[in-house]
Amino acid sequence: MKITGTAQAAAKTGKGTAFRRRRSVVTVLPAVLVLFVLLPAATGCVGVQGDSQDRKKRPNVLMVMTDDQWLESMRVLSKTRKLLGDEGVTFDRFYPSSPLCCTSRSTYLSGQFAHNNGVRHNSVPQGGYDKLNEKKTLPVWMQKAGYATSHIGKYPNGYGKKDPEHVPPGWDEWRGSVDPTTYKMWGYQLNENGKLHTYGKSDEEDPELYQTDVYRDKGVDFIKRKAEGDKPFFLSLAFLAPHGELLKNKDGKPRKSRKKGNAGKKASTDANPESKQSARPVVGPAPRPAPRHKGKFAKEELPENPAYNESDMRDKPRFLQKRPNLDRETTEEITESYRGRLESLLAVDEAVEKLMSTLKSTGQLDNTYVVFTSDNGFFFGEHRVPTGKFLPHGASGQVPLVLRGPGIEAGKHSKELTSNVDLAATISDIGGADPDLALDGRSLLPYGRDPRKSSDRPVLQEIAEGARRTPVAARGHGKPPAGGPPDDDVSAGRAAGAGDLDMDGPASPALGPQGKKKRKAPRGQEYSAAYEAIRAGHYLYIRYSAGGRELYDLETDPHELTSRHNDPGYKKVRTFLDQRLDKLQGCVGGECREEIPEVPEPG
Repeated sequence: MKITGTAQAAAKTGKGTAFRRRRSVVTVLPAVLVLFVLLPAATGCVGVQGDSQDRKKRPNVLMVMTDDQWLESMRVLSKTRKLLGDEGVTFDRFYPSSPLCCTSRSTYLSGQFAHNNGVRHNSVPQGGYDKLNEKKTLPVWMQKAGYATSHIGKYPNGYGKKDPEHVPPGWDEWRGSVDPTTYKMWGYQLNENGKLHTYGKSDEEDPELYQTDVYRDKGVDFIKRKAEGDKPFFLSLAFLAPHGELLKNKDGKPRKSRKKGNAGKKASTDANPESKQSARPVVGPAPRPAPRHKGKFAKEELPENPAYNESDMRDKPRFLQKRPNLDRETTEEITESYRGRLESLLAVDEAVEKLMSTLKSTGQLDNTYVVFTSDNGFFFGEHRVPTGKFLPHGASGQVPLVLRGPGIEAGKHSKELTSNVDLAATISDIGGADPDLALDGRSLLPYGRDPRKSSDRPVLQEIAEGARRTPVAARGHGKPPAGGPPDDDVSAGRAAGAGDLDMDGPASPALGPQGKKKRKAPRGQEYSAAYEAIRAGHYLYIRYSAGGRELYDLETDPHELTSRHNDPGYKKVRTFLDQRLDKLQGCVGGECREEIPEVPEPG
């Protein structure tokens, strides 16, 4: 018979110490303890009914995650804002630790930064699903805590490529999309509890099989069934929208965005003779929206943003300085992509409404925490980046987070610095789960219950080669340092520096015999766009592996137009943030959650 009291959250702060949710032990006299032990045997009570009732009282968790959803797009999700934002807390300063699909989702599942969970990219050799230790993840902990668990939709990149029928541990019900079909709104394949099912054909837009709607209906069905059970449930629902689709033309080549039209006032008037069709960047096309939403934003303009096609890039690192002005045709393509991505989100908005109405009709709404967020944001021409993510700047490095549930204040906003590294700790806290590794994040429940609550914990953002305790040696400067990565393991940052900020392809060139590269990197490729960055107070400080630096005072410069890294007036600020970033790079567990002194004022 259990003699433990109500579970209380406890976060250890020592290096390598796991975040634990422990039960407070009730102290009893030996004689009383003997009585408690013998009583069940005398009465025939074994405590099963009590355990079941305790589990029923615990709250459910619904996690809804979109893909590549930028913060500004929340304006078109009116139902989501009404049902979640108006009834919960919106975290205004929420940042993915690594603004890239696989790295971000792996951090959500593990509660660890990329430098600890080992997933630093979308694909090999630096990342991909197989890099994640799937046995030490949130669903495993929630399942052990007595939750009925289910995942529907996208999982970290690369899932299903080696074994499409593999079901990751921790999920009682599994309906994961199998790569690469994940990136198709029609013709996608789901592994449903070990059996593969394909939904439609990629070139036939059947309204009944639109991916977002199918995921929605599966989520609704799960809630209805589990509402009648004796266990609380944890449902993870991961939509593809507004991420682009990986479609091919009839010639077998990837489909690109190349539509001409009137893009309006955002088009550049710069007559650059070097801006030729062959040199122009490729803009990632939008996913196909649900047929009922086609054309809803056909006349939508890009939002006013001073960072769009930024005129003076001299304060930026070299790989950004080299980006050409966005010509009129590129602007048209960006606008087309922007419109289509907004349209794809309308089905997500409807799905949230259907899920919430199901929770209400089944009597589960008041006992369910609902989390809504995205893995990373997306660029639409800010700082001359026409498409992609990867970088920590606000366009891709800040995303929505809304939390609704028991005890959460309604219609409030939290200004606390938060990160996706906090999600596993938060959900574990809700469920009384016991993670078996050191979590780098912390529970956000206290900040949801009291949105005025604040702390001085900074937020770390890092990616690729920046996710290392041992720094990376600059290319061409001798052998890598002891403990540092080999030269052929830093290509993710190089590819980003060369312009690939979407990162949906391999991280490295193919290797030939004895590890030699089959082909040389293209000329003009920068060493690295990999970085580690710190957000503290109203500052963003970025330190690139190749040596570049950026420092933004977001209070006076919210659009990141003027880096202060070389400004003498900000020398104390940079020195302070540089030292704090040294401590965060490679941090483990409690080290990552430590508060820091207030950032000194410039001047």
